[in-house]
Amino acid sequence: MASFESRVSEIFDENHSLKRRIPSVIRILFNMSEHEFKRNLQVASVEQQQLRLMKLHDILFIDLYYKQLDDRFLSWVIDHYPERFTSEELEEMRSQSASYYDFYEIQEVKPGQGSRIKSLFTGKEGFLKDVSSSYQFSKWDVFYSRCYLLNGVYYATGAVSLFQPSDKPYIMERMKQARDEFIREFGDEDFPVFAKNNWELFFQIEREIHEKAANRTVYTAFGKLQLCEVRFQVHDLNAILMEILDLDEFDFVEKKERRSGKKKKRMSRYQYDWLTLGIEDDLEKIRTRDFSDGMMLSTKQLTRDGRDNNVEGIGSFYVDALLGRIETRSLELAEFARDHFTSLFGDAITFKRIVKLNMEKVRNTKDESAPPYPPEHVPPELMRQIREQIFLKQLDEKVPMLNNMTPREARKIPEMMPILIEWVKEWENMLERKRKSVDDGFGIDFIRKALDINF
Repeated sequence: MASFESRVSEIFDENHSLKRRIPSVIRILFNMSEHEFKRNLQVASVEQQQLRLMKLHDILFIDLYYKQLDDRFLSWVIDHYPERFTSEELEEMRSQSASYYDFYEIQEVKPGQGSRIKSLFTGKEGFLKDVSSSYQFSKWDVFYSRCYLLNGVYYATGAVSLFQPSDKPYIMERMKQARDEFIREFGDEDFPVFAKNNWELFFQIEREIHEKAANRTVYTAFGKLQLCEVRFQVHDLNAILMEILDLDEFDFVEKKERRSGKKKKRMSRYQYDWLTLGIEDDLEKIRTRDFSDGMMLSTKQLTRDGRDNNVEGIGSFYVDALLGRIETRSLELAEFARDHFTSLFGDAITFKRIVKLNMEKVRNTKDESAPPYPPEHVPPELMRQIREQIFLKQLDEKVPMLNNMTPREARKIPEMMPILIEWVKEWENMLERKRKSVDDGFGIDFIRKALDINF
């Protein structure tokens, strides 16, 4: 907190009429009443209290226009109470007073020092001197904050809100819509003027992105994500096991002994991975065609050396003398399994029911949208080669973001270059985050080289 801020707060408290605006600002910022805000503040941690109050004061002092002052508060304080501050403090206050919210993209991070940032809308670049965020940021992250320039360096006021690179198109579109409306109404194309007069828009966009992420549709290669169990009564286990021996779609995993029934009789249970191998044409009718409104979970199977063998895992099959159970990740696959297994095993099995499982079971699982990594015991150099093969494979996969073209196809079309660059940035951002979390030196230069792309 700046050394002068407590004195600015005192002046605000001395002008009681200004406090009437506090409830409406709290409602916009925190989506709660002033009473709820104060109650939540009492049970919050010291750090949370500071962040919320900084956010509130940031708007009350710098952005909010007060009719009774015919000015914004900090600007008014500078004009009417200069004697309460030093010349150095007044210089910083003037810089803060003129500042505005903006969305920035991280160009480079220097841990322990700060980050080089670039405005998404004005194109201005500079160094943000902020130690705490330098450990939080990764290259190509997007964030919004109020950054004011002082002695050639940027400083952030209030709280910094961080977004993923994939949120950038939505941010750009929402801001463009609002800015176009502002220009039509007021005829002023100056971005700082627009941002200063539309400070609440930044918080609104943040809420929209968070709500969109919370409600984002998750897809498998065969329908929307929904954990299901398909249950069968088993009549002839040996017939099922003999049939499986001749089928490529089943890959044996293990055999376990388990106890069942009142007498806890021991019986063998067999587990298989259920694969697309040999039934690709049958599955094609339920394959997901469009997942542009959500994210796709990978079902690809890799060989031990990390190569893609064009086989997808579609479930797990458990079978013993009493029960056959298939675990799938979509209702479409469950219904397919019901018909397929009934036809496959004939009288040896009878369908019982499909059970939809609670999706909370997958809320804390890792994000599988990125290519899987091979086992950690692989030697480092071989690991690097395997992972490069995994990522290079993505260059020949169709990408919704690239109008369903592969990255190599998009590279041949000049008009697609800006979108392709954003796609590469997303990968670089993801690898940067992994490198920071596990001290991993794996970079993305080989992707840029493969696509002959620099930015």
